[in-house]
Amino acid sequence: MMNALDVDLGKQEDGGGLPSSDPAKPPPARTVSNTDTVRSLMRPTTMIHAEVRANEVAELFQRDPLLRIVPVVDDVHRPIGAVHRNRFMAIFLSQFGHDLYGRKPIHRLMCDEPLILEQSVTLQEASRIITDSSLVRDEHDFVITEGGQCVGAGFLLDLLKKITELQINYARYANPLTLLPGNVPICEEIDACLEEHKPFIVCYFDLDNFKPFNDAYGYEMGDQVIRKVAELLTQHVDSRRDFVGHVGGDDFIVLFRSEDWQTRTETMLREFEVYAPIWYSPEDREKGGIVSRDRRGTERFFGIVSLSVGAVEPVRGACKSHHDVASMAAHAKKMAKQTEGNSLFIDRRHQPC
Repeated sequence: MMNALDVDLGKQEDGGGLPSSDPAKPPPARTVSNTDTVRSLMRPTTMIHAEVRANEVAELFQRDPLLRIVPVVDDVHRPIGAVHRNRFMAIFLSQFGHDLYGRKPIHRLMCDEPLILEQSVTLQEASRIITDSSLVRDEHDFVITEGGQCVGAGFLLDLLKKITELQINYARYANPLTLLPGNVPICEEIDACLEEHKPFIVCYFDLDNFKPFNDAYGYEMGDQVIRKVAELLTQHVDSRRDFVGHVGGDDFIVLFRSEDWQTRTETMLREFEVYAPIWYSPEDREKGGIVSRDRRGTERFFGIVSLSVGAVEPVRGACKSHHDVASMAAHAKKMAKQTEGNSLFIDRRHQPC
């Protein structure tokens, strides 16, 4: 059975298996994070009203060769269209274009269904929105809003560069067995979450009784178990908001921003409890485990493999970096492992001791 403990501890021990670099070394340069949003792409731009004449818009583009998109807004700065440089200038500079449209209001030439992205949307979600077949447009530069009001514009090329950087970073440090992001991206994601000053939960997943299982059934079966854990975690998180990383071995990290993180975690544990006996022989399933030697060489009984999860909610200020979060999560995981079977331990402290 899965056990859920919800305890506020007053003391924490050091230690843990989360990745940790030398605190004395300067931090690496900031890279693109899974938590980065459209806000990081925002460029200031000129906004106009729908009745502005096309002549005036042409002057804007001629004065600023880097200006590529001009949002058209209503009286409260809500976007109602956009003027894309290439398309507009192709029409305006065509034969008779100036004479036909120069004194016309820009709403006659604007794109009345521009791509609009709220600044809080993650880069990965923005990429999915833009590449959605139902939203394919000739012009992919987009309007950025905050609470529905226009605050700037973004360029497709900027988004592609950041998405490519993110993918390269993940691939460079990916775990070879699960292909999940490894230690370096995990540290970067934790630090990025702390910088956001928004609530997030760190769950540290660790397999129980995994070494004796590996010894009895071999590394190939052990790899199957680890891949199944990776599959369950990625299946039950919200890929638009949450992050799954593989620390190494049988240790995993999930950074939750989903409010229903506990329900998701408990679902993972229940499903793993169903799968786990399948990896054992009928005889071992009937016994409920195997007899093997522990780390001291003593022969004893080990139950079916299970998952222990330690959950913490770090806050910026109390936690300076991923080092503090690593200490908190490792302690929570240690407490979870004191309960037999699949278990979740929630540490309500927001800071390391």
